[in-house]
Amino acid sequence: MTLKFMTRTAVAGLTCLGLVTAAAHAEEPVKLKMQSAYAAGLPALGETAKYFSDSVNKLSANSVRVKFYDPGKLVPTLQIFDAVQSGAVDAGYSWPGYWMGKMPALALFAAVPFGPEANDFLSWIYHGDGLKLWRELYEKQGVVPVPCGVLAPEAAGWFRKPIDNLDQLKGMKIRFGGLGGDVMKKLGASVTVLAAGDIMPNLERGVIDATEYSMPAIDEILGFYKVAKNYYFPGWHQPSSILELIVNKKKWDSLSDLQRASIETACQSATLWGMTKGIADQPKALDAIKSHGVKIHVWSDEALAAFRKASDEVLAENAAKDPDFKRVLENLNSFMSATSEWRGMAYAR
Repeated sequence: MTLKFMTRTAVAGLTCLGLVTAAAHAEEPVKLKMQSAYAAGLPALGETAKYFSDSVNKLSANSVRVKFYDPGKLVPTLQIFDAVQSGAVDAGYSWPGYWMGKMPALALFAAVPFGPEANDFLSWIYHGDGLKLWRELYEKQGVVPVPCGVLAPEAAGWFRKPIDNLDQLKGMKIRFGGLGGDVMKKLGASVTVLAAGDIMPNLERGVIDATEYSMPAIDEILGFYKVAKNYYFPGWHQPSSILELIVNKKKWDSLSDLQRASIETACQSATLWGMTKGIADQPKALDAIKSHGVKIHVWSDEALAAFRKASDEVLAENAAKDPDFKRVLENLNSFMSATSEWRGMAYAR
């Protein structure tokens, strides 16, 4: 296209891009060591983290250079937050629910049982008070969060034996993350949180009887079907899950506005890419899981009602114990309530 046929907007856009690129080249490059909680090849999770790290390098014209590290390469996965907080690692790619033991309210930025789906969750994060509240909580810890991915609904878990009655959960040793784990505890299960790489060995050795982790494309790669042949849906505990980039605050504050904007823009791009890739991956993965002799189950209405009741109790109990949890939950509920009339009319059910 020659210049005389380009619109004024296009010319202005190219001029702006040129100025941004020139400004980026003029800045002192910043290197960020980023450890992911997910291996680079893991669908939707690790792939999105790698997509982000590759994208930010391009968007910033290498003004920000992110070095991606697979799980465990710098620190154990469940120590990523502490490492970023101390500055031992510049940044981490993870899930806020891993840190709810430090700050219970963080679970509400991870996934809410029977809570918002991906589009509503992101709307609250970006256009409600979600991100503001999230950053307020992390600021106390010397860490800055950036929303950097979202997953569509997960599966509800893998079990060695069919669950005909929820009383079977009593005493069951199960890997379960986030607020959903608290719900399973309320129903009598013995719950532990394990990083992805630690689940299968514990399942094989009988240290745990069952596990949930993610969507079919991810679960199939991790091999849970080799031990547990009963796969349950829907993922009531995580109707959508937000992923995060966390950056040491001193490191974040040392970046220029352009460098920070490059990171946030790359995360927004990764969020869209990861969500759509995650959905596209599921049909093939589900077929593969069925070919392994796995039986697919759907929770009964009675079971879902019991999960919902226990979820409501868990949310209320956490709100009663923790002021930050109460404040965030009320804000999220208020946002969802304000948009409920429109959502009820807008979608064909």
